[in-house]
Amino acid sequence: MSRGKIIAAVVTLVVVGAVVAGVALSAQSGAPVVTVAKATTETLGVIVTASGKVEAAAKSDVYPPGPGTLQTIETTDGATVKAGEVIAIMDTAPFELQVQQAYAGVKGAYAQLEAVNNGVPAAIDKSGASAGVNAANSSYSAAHQAYSGFLAAYNAAPAPVKPSMEATLTQFKIANDQAYAALLKAKAGQSQLSKAAKIAAAKASANASINSANYALRVAKSSLSKATLTAPMDGIVIFNALGVPGADGSVAKAAPGAAVAPQAAPFTVVRLGEINFNAQVDEADVDKIKSGMKAKISLDAFSSDTFDGTVEAIRSTAIQTTTGGIAFPVLVKIDPKAKDLLLGMSGSVDIQVSAVPDALTVPIEAILDESGKKFVFVVEATKVRKVEVTTGSLTDTRAQIIKGLKEGDTVATDKLSELKDGASVRVQ
Repeated sequence: MSRGKIIAAVVTLVVVGAVVAGVALSAQSGAPVVTVAKATTETLGVIVTASGKVEAAAKSDVYPPGPGTLQTIETTDGATVKAGEVIAIMDTAPFELQVQQAYAGVKGAYAQLEAVNNGVPAAIDKSGASAGVNAANSSYSAAHQAYSGFLAAYNAAPAPVKPSMEATLTQFKIANDQAYAALLKAKAGQSQLSKAAKIAAAKASANASINSANYALRVAKSSLSKATLTAPMDGIVIFNALGVPGADGSVAKAAPGAAVAPQAAPFTVVRLGEINFNAQVDEADVDKIKSGMKAKISLDAFSSDTFDGTVEAIRSTAIQTTTGGIAFPVLVKIDPKAKDLLLGMSGSVDIQVSAVPDALTVPIEAILDESGKKFVFVVEATKVRKVEVTTGSLTDTRAQIIKGLKEGDTVATDKLSELKDGASVRVQ
């Protein structure tokens, strides 16, 4: 072969090699760029996350005994109070009138009994029986008013508060029923006496009227004594909103002359020594949570800090969230770490519901779900290999791999829908 032919052949090989290399480089430069992560072994904590806010662990609402107005305020919003200390005094005139009416009822009931004992049918028919009915009417009116007022308060109360009100509601209902029964007896006695002088029946009716009138008097006296609103325990007194915000967004609070009613507590006393985080846990997760579980609380006011917590209680009454979902309040006791945590601070909590030791895990975004099966793309040099895996416990950020990977394998964590088995990739 001549020297010229040899040189030509060499040049041809160089050109072909350059073309091949150029094609390969071009193909590689067109490969998608992916982020990757290593499969690692760790203790995988399975958590439930929920939003909520800080509240006092111990608190007690202060309700008025009936509808009325506040005459004086004896403390200030946020002040420290002792158990029994006066917070406010209501205008007592309506309650004093109820006591006077109750006294009149008692007097009338005894007059009815006296007339019966005197055995004068005419007096019984015209005076005693009538007084008994009036007394029973007065007693029933007071009992019914008390029951109706508290029933309205119970119906308007938030669901979590209702269980604490049920015993009192039952007492008011019993008193209402008893007063009504006494009224029926008094009317029956009046009817019987109008037909004939039945002294025994009249005595029974008169005694029932006395009992009913005395009960009404005790209720009236109790309401009068409770018109002085006192702190039920040591703590900080909070003035609650009275009614809805005004047109300017301002909210009325307790002040002299302000109207109050039993369905809304104008004051709440809280004990700040212990605080809880009230988390709204979705109904799908609440069955996983048990008292004593550990938690981490993050508050918007302290974005760089987390606070240790322990699940204290799970309330059995559901609430509706702002998004329309159903959730259950879970109370988490907070370790404040010497921070000045204030009631109402909002944030979120991570409750560890289980822990899987020695779990092989990858980032949750490395898992591709196709037709009910799960896959990952293992990155080997410049290519990916599609591998079916079996997952175990999952968190918001990590997935346990039971089968399909080994520790140290590198997996792609993005652009999974663009990748194919054997495809070229570039690692970011």
